[in-house]
Amino acid sequence: HYFIQSNLRMFAGLSKVGPQCLKLNVISKPMIQAKFLSGSIVTHWKAERYVSILTAGAIFGAVVAPSLAVDHSLAILIPLHTHWGLEQVFTDYIHVKPVQKVVSISLWLITAATVLALLYFNQHDIGITQAVKDVWNIKRVQTEDLG
Repeated sequence: HYFIQSNLRMFAGLSKVGPQCLKLNVISKPMIQAKFLSGSIVTHWKAERYVSILTAGAIFGAVVAPSLAVDHSLAILIPLHTHWGLEQVFTDYIHVKPVQKVVSISLWLITAATVLALLYFNQHDIGITQAVKDVWNIKRVQTEDLG
C-alpha cells in the first residue's frame, strides 16, 4: 500500500496523497534547465523550428509565385520536416537497440530517396506545385468535361 502511494506521489507530482487533501507541488523552476541541454540538442531544436517556418513560407511561395526554386525548396524541406517528425515518433516508441538501428537507417534511406525523387520530378516533369494544382483540379476538370 505504501509503495503504491509513494509511486503515485512521485508520478503525479503530489506532495501528499491521502483522504485529507491532495496538494500539488508548485514548481518554481522549469523542469528542463537550459544548462542541462547540450549545444547539439539546442541546435537541432532550433533547426527544426527554422525548417518549419521555411516550409510554411515555401508553401505560401508556391501559392503566390510558383517557380522551380520554390519547388526545389519544397522537395528538400517537406521530407526533412517529415523525417524529423518520424524520427521522434520512432525514438519515443521503439526501444529495442537493433530495431532502432534498422529503423533509423531505413528512415534515412527513404528520406534521401524522397528528396532525390522530388528533385528529379521538379527538374524533369511538371514539379510539385503544378502537380498539387492538377490534383486539386481533377474534379473540376471532370465536371467540366461532363457539362
